[in-house]
Amino acid sequence: MTDTQWPRFQVFHQEQPGRPHTNAGAVHAPDAELAIQNARDVFVRRPDCVSLWVVPADQIFSLTAEEISRSGLPPAPAAEGGLQRYLVFIKRTQVGSHEHAGAVSATSGQAALAEAVSTFGKADGLVWWVVPERLVNRTEADQIGSLFGPAKDKPYRDQAFYHTTTLMRQIRGRPKQEA
Repeated sequence: MTDTQWPRFQVFHQEQPGRPHTNAGAVHAPDAELAIQNARDVFVRRPDCVSLWVVPADQIFSLTAEEISRSGLPPAPAAEGGLQRYLVFIKRTQVGSHEHAGAVSATSGQAALAEAVSTFGKADGLVWWVVPERLVNRTEADQIGSLFGPAKDKPYRDQAFYHTTTLMRQIRGRPKQEA
């Protein structure tokens, strides 16, 4: 059976300047540009947002605290190429999401994970993600108004705002009209 879904992109959003990007969830899209648009539509309808990053989900290298305690840090493979920069995201609590912690330089994803854990501290996280920085598609500062502005103008309406139950009771209570 052929997989017909578009590739999955992990989405990170920043609520205010100076705050770290946090994992918002994932979207499917044919490319990174449409992933940004889908992420905006799905994750920026209500909360404030000043920046979105999308990353191909299959390019995220991950390591859990359980894996470290069971097997130790992964051995660094033989150098695959030159050093590249990896962004590090750490999930620190069960209910929280992955938060951008910084960056490390390494020759591979496995080496970047080992470097991230030693740089940011083993006790500091439950799950570490690293992704090559070159694969991160970002919104630009000049896009903030056009991408995120329209969501600010939409009022949030809770389901209780719509009085359909009361209206239906009124309709049912009306006497039948004669034809």
